[in-house]
Amino acid sequence: MKKRSAVLLLCLMVCFWASACGSKDEATTTGASSGVTEQGSTEATITLQEEILSFVGQELPAIEAERNEAVSLYNSYYTENGEKDSDKWMTILSDKALPKYDSYLKKLNDIPVVHDDVAELKKLYVESADLQRAAIEDVINAIKNVDVSLLEYAQNKVDESHVKLQEYETKLRNLCKANNINLEGNVTPTTEAVTEATEQAATEAP
Repeated sequence: MKKRSAVLLLCLMVCFWASACGSKDEATTTGASSGVTEQGSTEATITLQEEILSFVGQELPAIEAERNEAVSLYNSYYTENGEKDSDKWMTILSDKALPKYDSYLKKLNDIPVVHDDVAELKKLYVESADLQRAAIEDVINAIKNVDVSLLEYAQNKVDESHVKLQEYETKLRNLCKANNINLEGNVTPTTEAVTEATEQAATEAP
């Protein structure tokens, strides 16, 4: 009963974003290239405008598949019908979701950047992703050790992750405005709505 109660409380906890920021047709130029060059060099091989477009419209969408798979595995607990199997879910998170997320993080960290502004943009995105990865690990340990307190740590990390995403969004919008880039649609990942299964399980918590 103690373990079941702890797991049911998870239904009030971690929400993850599930789609990448930007796409090739969501970020387009509205004017001439900014012509900004890399600081400390005579001429950059890519302008700031071009690098923003590449990072948001090409690099991030190109690596989103593994992250989305990891998130889908995490959310499978909320969408399955019938009795929840916390041990099975823990195994899925440990053996499948976390490795996929780690692979995604490596690819994210490996994205090359030239300009300081894009480096700061990437830094905020990576920090948000790192926090969500840590939250998954907290959830795994919460189930493994039947420790409800770890769920609070997980929720705090998700909240911090959302703050980082908001900072990312603000910086991205400002950079796009300053560099003649028009953004259409979402510029940050969307937070998935709480599913009906989640709400129903939450009402069953003692």
